Amino acid sequence: MSGALGIVDGLAIALVAIALLSVANRGLVLGVWFLVVEACALALVAAALAIASGSPHLWLATGLTIVVRAGIGPAVLFRVIRAVELRYEARPLVSTRTALVAAIGLTLVAFLAAGDLRLTDGVAARQALPASLSLAFIGLLLMTTRRKAVSQLIGFVTLENGIFLAGLIATRGFPLFVEIGVLFDLLFAVAVMAVFTLRINEHFDTVSTDQLRRLRG
Repeated sequence: MSGALGIVDGLAIALVAIALLSVANRGLVLGVWFLVVEACALALVAAALAIASGSPHLWLATGLTIVVRAGIGPAVLFRVIRAVELRYEARPLVSTRTALVAAIGLTLVAFLAAGDLRLTDGVAARQALPASLSLAFIGLLLMTTRRKAVSQLIGFVTLENGIFLAGLIATRGFPLFVEIGVLFDLLFAVAVMAVFTLRINEHFDTVSTDQLRRLRG
């Protein structure tokens, strides 16, 4: 079990590093590829827990994570990027340097706040819980500092990845039906936001949400 915990902790730190790279990156295509790598890391976390616990449903969760998070979801985003002919987040609300400093600060806050927490019935991995909180913080940061709808959607998926990691750690793997519900809820959200992004581009000839902000009273 200790070997599996070490793998889970290592993958959790890798997830945080990938999320920080997403903040430093403005390319939309590369941003989606970062989500693919995050999904693969989450699948490896589920696989490590499956090996350690011997739970068969965790192997199904591993497969669904790869299919939905690393396959279908990113494929939808790549299709949207091709449709709107946009490859770059040109003018985020804050500079990349400022956003990266903020992301590092939020990561430190997450590890200070959750680093000493221990889940009674959860997985005793030391870094996974603060890493999941860090992913949620970074996802929120991306959603609030980027103008393009696709970039904001990348932030939303990053946030959801943090929640998913926390769920895996806290429950030693969701019950199967909960697992399926979470994954298809994510897929539905990505599909809706993809259609929403295409509509923005159709009506405003841009995927920036600035036009929508001006509609607020």
